Amino acid sequence: MTLLLFLLAVATPLTFAMENSSLNEAQVFEWWDDGIIDGDEAHEILDLLEEGNTQEACILAEVYALESCASEEKEYPKATNPHNKLKTKKRTATKKSGKQQELTSLVPHGYIEWQGRTDSLGYLENQRTDIRIDFYRYTLRLGAQSLLTYKNAGSEAHFGQISTKELHSVIPLDTLWGTALLYPIGIFQAGALLDTAKTTRLNIGISASPEFKFELAYWHHQHPADSVERRSFAAQAKGCWGNFAIWWVPENAGDLPLMKLQLQHREKMEYATIAWKTDAYVHGDSLPEEARLSATIAKSRLWGSQTIGVMTRDTWKSKFTANARTMIPLEGDTSKTRFKASAESGPGVLRGTASVTCLSAEDHCRQNDLALKIRSSWNVYREQLVFSGKVRARHTRDEGFGTPLYEAGIAYAQDAANKASFAVTIPKGVPRREIRIRNSVEIGTDFLQLSLAVTFRRTAEEALHPLHAAMKARVCF
Repeated sequence: MTLLLFLLAVATPLTFAMENSSLNEAQVFEWWDDGIIDGDEAHEILDLLEEGNTQEACILAEVYALESCASEEKEYPKATNPHNKLKTKKRTATKKSGKQQELTSLVPHGYIEWQGRTDSLGYLENQRTDIRIDFYRYTLRLGAQSLLTYKNAGSEAHFGQISTKELHSVIPLDTLWGTALLYPIGIFQAGALLDTAKTTRLNIGISASPEFKFELAYWHHQHPADSVERRSFAAQAKGCWGNFAIWWVPENAGDLPLMKLQLQHREKMEYATIAWKTDAYVHGDSLPEEARLSATIAKSRLWGSQTIGVMTRDTWKSKFTANARTMIPLEGDTSKTRFKASAESGPGVLRGTASVTCLSAEDHCRQNDLALKIRSSWNVYREQLVFSGKVRARHTRDEGFGTPLYEAGIAYAQDAANKASFAVTIPKGVPRREIRIRNSVEIGTDFLQLSLAVTFRRTAEEALHPLHAAMKARVCF
């Protein structure tokens, strides 16, 4: 496995990934390698990415790394159905609501995908295989998730392993084995869930407009072990402004319910664009059993982040961003707060970014991380080449600067599906103490998509070996 990872990385020199606004494994490894997040935090984000829950992964990234993050799911090239050559595409000629309606394909198509992550010894620590087959209005998933889905004109039916996406829940849920139904009635939507443990969920929603949806849900929890029945109620609202969800258990009337808040706003002014975003979880000592939250969220009474950014509308498109995160643990009232301020400016051929991070506001910012990054971007036809250099150092009051981290990288992108990166990092000031090599590559066609993100490390005591890696392969049919 070690040799395989090494060959995959070295065989693609100068194939590297552009800086992406969306979150991926390579970005998580970069934060991890730079010491911005620790191993536990990295694994929490990587697990969510592996499951496809990019929105929740982005919330963790914004709190742990204090970096802005886009939660759009990764877009692969659409699979070309090889049977299309043998059949005529059917499209209705009638227009409904000004949109041309396309008939669902009767030819089965889909993909087979494998994902894996390795540890510092090059052994697989986590892997999953997914098979997806689309036929008419049906979708069958096998492997890590066993699920049969039927969708038609707003109605949905799910049979198998049901979780967050299937129930359209703002708060992440545990996997439930059972059946879930959703049926629209005008602007209303009625739904129900029944799992093998006799957990029942009934919900009613309203879509007053495409920009606003509101839902109420009732949970009935059956526990065969102690023969105790529990009930809970949930409500959530979604809109262009963000979303809000609350989930409370009547038996815990004196406790805070579980609440999740996401607010966002973007306003274009004459000379600049201002944007802000708020993410927060609030809860008491008890949590609904079907909720599946990150360890830090579950242990915090208040957990959240605030981001404010300003981008000028001049030629250089300068950016100024302020990030803050706060965690108040359930045990004790001492908050843990960090602040980060960054500025980015310059033309594409020489653009600089500087940031300062206060690691602990409670300690009056005694320790601060300072970072400076220079990037030079060059466009050749539709391809892009980027050279970058980075320096990071920690300053402690009355003690001065610690050992700086140096990094040099190069990146190339042919298009959105074909890109890769190569970076060399010296985390302890001199190469003989430690050196790290970080590679990522993405290759995509209509039939095959491959991606690899891997970090190699060499120290004075250890030879070059993979520190961690994430791999993904998808074959479309």
